[in-house]
Amino acid sequence: MGFNMKIFHCFFIFLLLPLLLLPSLALNNDGVLLLSFKYSILSDPLSVLQSWNYDEETPCQWYGVTCNEIGMVTSLVLPNSQLLGSISEDIGHIQHLHHLDLSSNFFNGTLPSSIFNSTELQVLSLGGNVISGELPETIAGMASLQILNLSDNALAGKIPQNLTLLQNLTVVSLRGNYFSGDVPSGFDPVELLDLSSNLLNGTLPLDFGGGNLGLLNLSYNKISGSISPEFADKVPHNATIDLSFNNLTGAIPESLVNQKMDSFYGNVDLCGKPLKNPCSIPSTLSTPPNMSQSISPAIAVIPKPIDSTLGEPNNKVQTQARRSLNPGTIAAIAVADLAGLSIIAMVILYVYQLKKRNGLHTQSTTSNLEKKPDVNPVSTLMPSSCSSCMKIKLVETSETASSDSELEEKNQDFNVSPAEAYQKGGKLVIVNQGNEQLELETLLKASAYVLGTSGSSIVYKAVLENGTAFAVRRIGDSSVARLKDFESQVRGIAKLKHPNLVKLVGFYWGNDEKLVIYDFVSNGSLGCSSYSKYRTPPYLSVLPLS
Repeated sequence: MGFNMKIFHCFFIFLLLPLLLLPSLALNNDGVLLLSFKYSILSDPLSVLQSWNYDEETPCQWYGVTCNEIGMVTSLVLPNSQLLGSISEDIGHIQHLHHLDLSSNFFNGTLPSSIFNSTELQVLSLGGNVISGELPETIAGMASLQILNLSDNALAGKIPQNLTLLQNLTVVSLRGNYFSGDVPSGFDPVELLDLSSNLLNGTLPLDFGGGNLGLLNLSYNKISGSISPEFADKVPHNATIDLSFNNLTGAIPESLVNQKMDSFYGNVDLCGKPLKNPCSIPSTLSTPPNMSQSISPAIAVIPKPIDSTLGEPNNKVQTQARRSLNPGTIAAIAVADLAGLSIIAMVILYVYQLKKRNGLHTQSTTSNLEKKPDVNPVSTLMPSSCSSCMKIKLVETSETASSDSELEEKNQDFNVSPAEAYQKGGKLVIVNQGNEQLELETLLKASAYVLGTSGSSIVYKAVLENGTAFAVRRIGDSSVARLKDFESQVRGIAKLKHPNLVKLVGFYWGNDEKLVIYDFVSNGSLGCSSYSKYRTPPYLSVLPLS
C-alpha cells in the first residue's frame, strides 16, 4: 500500500510540474501590449514585425524593442518602416516606456489619448505621418517629456498653452501642420522651437520667454503686427530666428540686426536692417521763421484777414494763378493728354502686331524644319521620326481624322521643352535613392523628344550626355498650391513599389512649371506605346498633379 502511494505521488508531481512552469514561459504584459499594436498594423511591406510573436518570454529580442535589465520595455523605435495603420491605445499602457519613435511611416487616425498619460516618456517622435485631430491639453501631464516631434502631419486646432509648463521640454517641432491661433508664450526651457508652415495668426507675445533658445522658426504663418523690443530682447543674441513670410510690419529691433536677411523675407511692410528696405523718418513740425515767439499758440492758428499787409503777396500769386488757368488753357491740356494716350495706345498696338507676326513666322519656320530629314533633332526638340509618331498618336486618340492645320495648332500648344521650363527658375527635388547625382544643369543639356500629350500635360524623353534616359512629364494647371504639400504627396507616391509601376525619380517645382521625372521604360514593357506608361498611372489618382 505504501509503495502504491509513492507511485501515485510521483505520477501526480509529473503531471503538475508542467502546469507550474507554464506561467513562467508565457509572454509578459509589455509583450502582449506590443502584439496588440502589431495587430493594428494594416501593412508591413518590409516585415519589420515578423519576429514579434508569443514564442518568447519577453519582447526584448524583437526588432525595434529595447528593454531594461528586468525585461520591461523602455524603447520602441521603428522609423522609416513603411508601416500603414493606426497607433494602438495599448502603446500608452507600457508602464516604463521612455522612447517612442514611429516617424516617417504611414500612420493615420488621431493621437491615442493613453500616450499623454505616460509619465516616464521622454521622447515622442511621430513626425512624417498622416495623423490628424488636435493636440490635447492633457499633454501637460507628460512631466518627463524632453523631445516632442509631431511635424509634417495633419494636426489642427490651437497649440495648448500649458505645453510651456513642461519644464524638461527642450525640443518642440510642430512644423507642417494646420495649427491656428496665437503663438504660445513662456517657452523658457526650450532650446529648439519650430512652428513653421502652420496657420498661426495674432501677434508675437510680449512675454514669449525663450531665454535658452538656439533656434526659433515661425516662418510661413500669418503672424501680424510689429516685432516688439520686449519680444526681441528675451531671445539670446546668438540664437537663429526665422520670421520670414508672415504679415509683420514696422521696424526690426536693433537686437535682431545680426540675423540673416532671409529671416525676414516675405514681410512686405517690415523695414530696417538687415533688410535693404530702410525705415522712413517721420517729419517734425518746426516754428515758422517769421512768427514771433511771444505770440500765443491759440492766437497763432487764427487765419489772418485777406486785406492784411502780410497776406497781400499770397493773394497776388493766387490771383495770377487763377488768371493763367483760363478755360482755353484747361482745354488745351486735356487735348494734349488725350493725344498722348492715343500715341501710347498706337505704339502698344504696333508692338503687339509685330510680336504676333514674328510668332507666326517662327511657327512656320519650325513646321518647315520638321519636314526636312537633315535637321538637327536636338535643336528642334523633335526629330522627324518622333514628329511622325506624335502626329500618329494625335490621330489615333481622336474619333475622326484631323486636318493638318489642327495638328499644327495642337503641336504649337505643347511646343515647350523641359529645358525651357527649367530656365524659369525653381527647385529640383530628387526623391529616389540612386539618382542623387542628377542636377538641374544636367537636365538643361539633355536632348528632349516628345512622346505624347494629354489635355494640358506633355511627356518628353530626356536623354542625358551619358546616354541615361528619363521620362519627364510637364504638368498643366495644378490644384496643389504649396511646395510642401506637393513634395509630401510625391514622396508618398515614390514609396509605393509594384512591378507594373514606373519608378518616380523626382520633381521640379517652379513659378510657372511643374515637372515630374520618371525612369524611362522602353516600348512594350508596361504599355502599348511609349507615352501610355506616363499619361496618368493608376497610383497618380491620389495626387492632384493636374
